[in-house]
Amino acid sequence: MNNVIRVLLAVPTMHRILIYGFGPYQHYASNITEVTLRDMKLPRNTFKRVFDVRFDRQMFENVFETVQPDVILGLGQHPRARKLRIERRSHNRGRSTQTRFATLSLPQTSETTVAYDAGDYVCNYSMWVGIEWCMRNNARYGFLHVPKDYSPKKLARYVSRAITSC
Repeated sequence: MNNVIRVLLAVPTMHRILIYGFGPYQHYASNITEVTLRDMKLPRNTFKRVFDVRFDRQMFENVFETVQPDVILGLGQHPRARKLRIERRSHNRGRSTQTRFATLSLPQTSETTVAYDAGDYVCNYSMWVGIEWCMRNNARYGFLHVPKDYSPKKLARYVSRAITSC
């Protein structure tokens, strides 16, 4: 019986992972994050959501509360990026001296760069809200900005690798 207990204790628990992206915005007819998430096959413990591009705290928090993830990975389209940008810091809109840092370590490759300015649009706002939710709920948070013309297949491979590293 003791061996059975040891084996059960050795089995890792699977993290609940939420990956989100955004729909089209401004003059962009599509969003690389929506296209990629729509076609991705994910493990059963992983959930995906595509948000409208709007400053709506409740929209984000409702999904976080429903899914109750241990890990949240946000994806956002970046119009000028040349590489995948691992965003490390978010700032409070209107109060740029208030910052929060991502707590999820994402894989660094030749296709990535680390950045400390998530901008001043909905991606940054979602980071702010997501990091705050994770702080209250003992979860980890990461955000990746994706070049608008990036390959959805390459992004899917990177996201799969990130999920595996969680």
